Amino acid sequence: MANTNEAEKTRHALRRRRRLRQILGAVVCVLVLIGLYSVVLSGVRLAAQLFDDTEEREEFEQRLQTLVSLDPEPFESLETANRARLLDAAIWTVIQKNSDNMDVYERDEIGAMYLPTLDVDKELSALYGPDFQFNHETFTDNGLTYTYVPEKSAYLLPITSANGVYVPRVMDIQRISGGKRVTVGYLDLYSSGEIVFDITKLEPVKYLDYIFTRSGGAYYLTSITQSEMSNGGSGAAAAGPQTPATPQGDVMSQVATALPDTPDIGPTDDPAAEPAPEGEDGAGENEPGQDGEPGDDSTPGDDSDTPDTE
Repeated sequence: MANTNEAEKTRHALRRRRRLRQILGAVVCVLVLIGLYSVVLSGVRLAAQLFDDTEEREEFEQRLQTLVSLDPEPFESLETANRARLLDAAIWTVIQKNSDNMDVYERDEIGAMYLPTLDVDKELSALYGPDFQFNHETFTDNGLTYTYVPEKSAYLLPITSANGVYVPRVMDIQRISGGKRVTVGYLDLYSSGEIVFDITKLEPVKYLDYIFTRSGGAYYLTSITQSEMSNGGSGAAAAGPQTPATPQGDVMSQVATALPDTPDIGPTDDPAAEPAPEGEDGAGENEPGQDGEPGDDSTPGDDSDTPDTE
């Protein structure tokens, strides 16, 4: 009897140990699954971060915003580029970045601003690299003249400005030998006939590739080429560079505080500008058969029907 009880106790002890091992094994399996899930999830997130270039696209859009708005012509190298357009874009980039602190710049007697070439050179170097050299001189771009003043080492800016037509949208970034190819879509702000403020509703009207070359750990723009990306062959995409539109009344408040008053123009002494008296040079005369009865043969100067005057 005693042996039977001992055997029963032994079996119960074995079952308890077996259950504990089973529970422990289940817990270990759950922990392993949780660990695997965490590892996989972390890998997915890491891969997503590696392939998500949103931040890089926004950075390129910011760097190219002013240049794209002025619609530069493609060029194979900076030596063959329209340097007036590049300098124009650099000037307005400086103004845009310092729009809240324009009072620090000197102005002339009518309020036009002097922009130091030192500030312009910084923007040129930031986009085209420190090796990019520019000889400052008076130039004209988009119908506006920028006068270089050597004694001030500055440009005297025009009072008015030409607004750009386009806003950049980076469509793709590809790594190439020695740099990156950035495909930029051009969003036309005036495609509907009036300015569009919500650019998320716009689709690119054309595409160009901006080639950036790596130098000293940074990427600098070295050329602009036609892109293989197409929007279906629309006419706007195939069109060449356009002159930026200037909306009526667009005056850069940051560039000038006021325009000189225009003197009133009095009446002109030119006799040709005076209105002709009625009846002179045929004005006010009736053609035969118009205001008279049909067949009326009366002629001017016939005083047969004119009452006598004393």
